[in-house]
Amino acid sequence: MLVTYTLAAVLPGPGESLRAVPLGRFGGVGFPLQAGLLALVVFNAGLTARSELLPTLLRRPGPLLLGIAVNALLPALLLAAGSVAAQGWHSQREAQSLLVGLALIGAMPVAAGATVYAQGGEGNATLTLGLVVGSTLLSPLTIPFGLHLGGFLTTGDYAADLHESARTAGSLFTTLTVVLPCALGLLTGRLVALLGLELTPVLPAVRLFNLIVVITLSYTNACGALEPVVRRPDPDFLLLVVLAAAAMCGVSFLTGWVVAGRLRFGRPDAIALTYASGMNNSSAGAVLAATRIPDHPLVLLPILAYSMLQKVLAGSVHRLLPPPDLPDPPDLLDESDPDPGPALAQGQASRVRPSQSVSFRTPGST
Repeated sequence: MLVTYTLAAVLPGPGESLRAVPLGRFGGVGFPLQAGLLALVVFNAGLTARSELLPTLLRRPGPLLLGIAVNALLPALLLAAGSVAAQGWHSQREAQSLLVGLALIGAMPVAAGATVYAQGGEGNATLTLGLVVGSTLLSPLTIPFGLHLGGFLTTGDYAADLHESARTAGSLFTTLTVVLPCALGLLTGRLVALLGLELTPVLPAVRLFNLIVVITLSYTNACGALEPVVRRPDPDFLLLVVLAAAAMCGVSFLTGWVVAGRLRFGRPDAIALTYASGMNNSSAGAVLAATRIPDHPLVLLPILAYSMLQKVLAGSVHRLLPPPDLPDPPDLLDESDPDPGPALAQGQASRVRPSQSVSFRTPGST
């Protein structure tokens, strides 16, 4: 990602050309190449997900519902606090760009990559997958909510752009680039499993293709924001962006951990909630900023900063903030279950625990 951002700063021409490639218009909304790249990334995440484990969450829906609520509502509270703090900044243009960028990242659903980090931290990977899928499927409602709220907390053209984005792109754009690709990926993965086929032989190719798509998407998103930073560096604004993104990201992770502790969640569920609270789909936010608010390129800076910082924190947060040392929750699948599900039928284990299940066979990057 660092190399990609550097390339976008010093050689933005190819990325700007790619950004100008149109895919078409649907319902009066234009869809550029970046929207197609985002759809491919989300489809790959759904394709490699262990969706057969999701029904087990319905036996204990509390953590799932709470996690989705925290992901949707917490950024709104943090953005309100940020709008108060930004009133003292010397440049309204910079302050408004920062708030719009944070509003865009906060409105996005849980990042698919959260499943990879949660699993590495011995979290409940099935719950994390449920939070990713649940927040994604609800995004046609939650994204317009977050964007409209951001519009109420900003002023001038920035507020108008957020409200307009919520009306014209918050539902149709999100449905076609996030929700539909996710659903198609999940259905394709289940169909492959029901036909008795294995994705394992093609996973290296899927992983390579996904990496190329993610790098291309990150490069095109960054081209509109980083070139002006190189040509006209503004150290105090850059420092403000990094500090604000770090504060929002860190508080989000911390809130998930504290809430899980207060409600006495088991360790795997607490880790899952922590990652779901702190990781948002930054690629979707960047695409929305680049395509719907192109006249304010500085809006992309806090999104890019948050994208990088959430990956840094995700790699170590389960050590820095260990969840409460509480007994693990009971198995959602036990030996007496009359229908143990596909995982047991495939002979993978004699006992399946949500915290041990593998939710994604290849890391998602959104």
